[in-house]
Amino acid sequence: MSSISCLVENGQPIALDSSVIVNLNATGFADRIIGALVGDVVVVSHVFRELERGEQNGYSDAAGLRALVADGSVLRMPLPSDANRTFLELVAGSAADTLGDGEAATIAYASVSGAWVAIDERKARKICATRFNDVRVVSTVDILAYPSVVKTFTTKELSDAIFNALEVARMQVQPHHFNWIVRQVGAERLPRCNSLPRKIREGQVAE
Repeated sequence: MSSISCLVENGQPIALDSSVIVNLNATGFADRIIGALVGDVVVVSHVFRELERGEQNGYSDAAGLRALVADGSVLRMPLPSDANRTFLELVAGSAADTLGDGEAATIAYASVSGAWVAIDERKARKICATRFNDVRVVSTVDILAYPSVVKTFTTKELSDAIFNALEVARMQVQPHHFNWIVRQVGAERLPRCNSLPRKIREGQVAE
């Protein structure tokens, strides 16, 4: 069976946005998932600061990310100087056309480095599609469905990892991934995945 992931092995780095890190931490297997990817996995400093602000509200994702940096799984990168203009353009202006610092910095980094950008939020993905045609965008599901990642798990482990990301982190899923998600999670657990549309939670997926 062919992979549903659009991520390909080209050796380019993958820059993770905050939401993707939160999702991967929620799986309970972030180190194994990241370790199975080809190419460096990077997080820009703005994303670190975004997650560290969450610690004040009791969230542990910054600590999880620091552990991944400490063991060499993730590289912390400053925003390159030639990405500053793009970053500022993405954070300034009307609310409809701007992004948070973490999303903006991740996209700006990818725009000058050639990295893939891993991001789930609809607005950020739309901005990438309309303004940054050269930036290759993947989602958390693309990472989870990446063949070398799938191979590191048993069927039950992969199902549990995906379910955890959905239930705990409320992972967003692109419509073209619904069928795959349903098959992996199982009909009995779908009703607890509130980030999915109701019709998907009720099993109304066209094969």
